[in-house]
This record gives sequence, structure tokens and C-alpha cells, in this order.
Amino acid sequence: MHNSVMKRILKKTLIIASTILFTACVQTQSPKPTKGRASSFGTPIRATSQYGYPPRDYREKIKNYFSNKIKRADSAHYTFSKPQRAYKRKGLAYGGDIAWRGWMVDVAIETESRTGRMQRPKPYMVLFSNSMIVEDIMGREHKLITRVGD
Repeated sequence: MHNSVMKRILKKTLIIASTILFTACVQTQSPKPTKGRASSFGTPIRATSQYGYPPRDYREKIKNYFSNKIKRADSAHYTFSKPQRAYKRKGLAYGGDIAWRGWMVDVAIETESRTGRMQRPKPYMVLFSNSMIVEDIMGREHKLITRVGD
């Protein structure tokens, strides 16, 4: 009798523990960006109060910014997108909160090789806050960056 009671208790404990384990591992959905305006509570607010104004003279600022970061910057060819609203989250280890909110410009930079041939363009995402560059990220996408439509 004592053995069957222990088996039932062990079985219930195993079921409860596995349920807790599997529900803790379920991935939660990240919030989807709204079109242009939203606060963290879903209340519409003015877009300029969240993201600021689009960067001024962003092409010159980006060229100056990369002039010390890339080789042969004086002969580089730049291709720019229009500035767009975006935000960047902190990693999940840091809570996943929004770390930056502002404007982003996609840039492709084509530079010369040592032999004088033009190399394949390298894509960058340049993040702006109050018309100042805060960060550049190589590539066209990043897990923590979300583009917000107009």
C-alpha cells in the first residue's frame, strides 16, 4: 500500500514539474509596431514626441562619420535610403525594453580595393537621435531593430 501511494505522488509531482518546465519555455510574442504612432500602452501620441524629427543633412553626416571608419573613404560611393522611424530593443537578457527610438537610414558603401577595382557594396543601418548618429550596424537587418512604417 505504501509503495502505490509513493508512485502516485511521484507521478503527480512529475506531471506538475513538466507542465511548469514547458510553460516557462514557451516564447512570448513581441509587440507589433503600429503604423507611425503608438505608445507602449497603445494610446496614439504624436510621432515627433517619440521619434523626434527626421535627421537633417543625413547624407553629409553619414559620409563624415564613415570617413574615419572605412579605408579609402575619399573614393567611396554611397547609396542612401530615406530616413525611416525605427526602434531598438535591449536583449532579452536585459529585459527586452526599448533601448533607442529615433530615425534610421540604410546605407550601402562601395569602396575601392587596393588594386583600384570597386568592391561589392557593404550595407549599414545608421541610427539617428536628434539628428546625431548614435550607432551604425553592419547589415540590412538586426534582431533587435524594428522599422516603423509611416
